Order: sequence, then C-alpha cells, then structure tokens
Amino acid sequence: LEEIQRAQGIDLSDEPEKVEELHFIENHARAGAFAVSGDTFYVEYKRKLFKWKPGNSEWKNTGLIDTGKRLNDGSKNGFKLAVSAETVYVGKRDGRLFQSLDGGNSWRDITPSLPLHFTQFKEIVFVDSTVYVATDEGVLTSQNGEHWRVLTDSSGRRPIIDRFAVNGSTVYGAGDMGVYRLDTNRRWERISS
Repeated sequence: LEEIQRAQGIDLSDEPEKVEELHFIENHARAGAFAVSGDTFYVEYKRKLFKWKPGNSEWKNTGLIDTGKRLNDGSKNGFKLAVSAETVYVGKRDGRLFQSLDGGNSWRDITPSLPLHFTQFKEIVFVDSTVYVATDEGVLTSQNGEHWRVLTDSSGRRPIIDRFAVNGSTVYGAGDMGVYRLDTNRRWERISS
C-alpha cells in the first residue's frame, strides 16, 4: 500500500477512513489476471505481476506494479494479460501497455508507439505470434510490438470489442453491437447483431 502511495505521490495521513479502506482492499485482494505459457504461470496479485515455474519454491515478482488511481473503475482485475512463449503483454489500469520479450524479467512501455488513444483495456489475446488488444476505442494488432494496426470493418469503422474467442487461427470478437469475425483481409465482419 505504501509503495503505491509513494509511486503516485499520495498522502492520505489526513484521511484515516481512506487508509482503512485501502488496507481492507489490500488485505483481501484476490488473484487477478492469469495466464500460462509452457510451464510458466503468471498471475496478478495485490496489483503486482508474479510468475512461477514448477520446482520453484516461491512466486517471483516481475517488477510490474499497477499504480492506477481508480480502484473501482470497471476494469475488474486491473491488469489485462496475454503470454506467448517468452513474450508477455500487460495492459495496466491507467491505459499503458507493457511488453516483455524475456518472460517478464524486463519491461518496456510501448504505449507511445500505439496508433490509437484510449483509456481502458478490454482484453488481450494471442493467436500464434500475433497479439490482439481490445480497448474502449477499438482493437489493435501487432506481430512484434513495433508496428501496430487498428482493425476496422469494411466501412472503416472500429467496432468496440469486449471479449475475444479464438478457434484455430480465426479470431472472433463480441461487443455491444454484435459478434464479429476477422475475415481473410483482417477486417471485422459482423456475423450476428
């Protein structure tokens, strides 16, 4: 708790009820985002990302901490997480996207390279080596985290996708406007309203 307050420059000494509420949240925190790649497990716990492999005596803190100010902002578990081999993407509550190419040992904030401005992550998923990032302004995709593309439908609109589903290499997305499938041209096609 103190680590988050220091990172954000917050002083709650004049607000004992807020301190008590934060202590309750911290002490009753549940595991959040969870992902597995090979034999490595990743889990968010108390706003930090940990990893573990069978045979290790304890979980290792990857050093990634969520210092987002909003505790009850509708983003549920805070981090949005996807892992493929040694590549890890984490969307934080504050709208920043981090990438690790070494299984969470080091992190790079790739938010400045994204072609879309947004405030909230909905979901992140891998299909083979391609990552799909659903936000409140549309879906981004990349194969390496360097070059990003905003996915649109055939009219150039950006459907807002809340959840992904994957069947083989086919990506589906569901949002308030319907269910979509990525076609062979990598455009959203609405298949159900």
